[in-house]
Amino acid sequence: MMLPGRPWVFDLIELKDMPAHILRHSLMVRKVAVTLAMFVARKRPIDIDLVDRASLLHDICKADAIRSGGDHARQGQRLMEAMGYPNIGAVIGQHVRLKGLTLNEAMLVNYADKRVMHEQVVTLSRRFVDLLERYGTTDERRGRILSQFAFTLEVERQVSDASGLDPLWLNSLNLTLSDDALDGVHGIRR
Repeated sequence: MMLPGRPWVFDLIELKDMPAHILRHSLMVRKVAVTLAMFVARKRPIDIDLVDRASLLHDICKADAIRSGGDHARQGQRLMEAMGYPNIGAVIGQHVRLKGLTLNEAMLVNYADKRVMHEQVVTLSRRFVDLLERYGTTDERRGRILSQFAFTLEVERQVSDASGLDPLWLNSLNLTLSDDALDGVHGIRR
């Protein structure tokens, strides 16, 4: 299935008036996800362009959900499906909660999103402590967050095994000024 080019992606980001902090977060998630995809693709088929587009757009409906409520992952999935990109929608729809433990594009974007707190790559422990502090307001919520943490540790193990990367190595991506080196022949706005 065809994917939109980067100009289309950035035009949509502009059209949806994505707040700057969400865009910066999405760019860092993209950096982590594409890095992982490039390493995983050495051993198994992964659509790096799908990872690229879906990671850039994973929070495309976040501001809408903050304003009017709802599940921003499902809203983003429906938006992409309505625009004729169900493959991007399927990845976006799983960036908060994966449907299973199959190593694919959705898992890479999901894991990358879990590793990026605001605009910085952090460990899963740091990220989930933040989630507990911000959203763990009831025993039920804390239980769900801790259950998700255990699940994400298994995701991390699978991604690490498939990519050959130590999860802590991803923290070094904080030191790069841009993700131009990851673009290869793709070009930032192609």
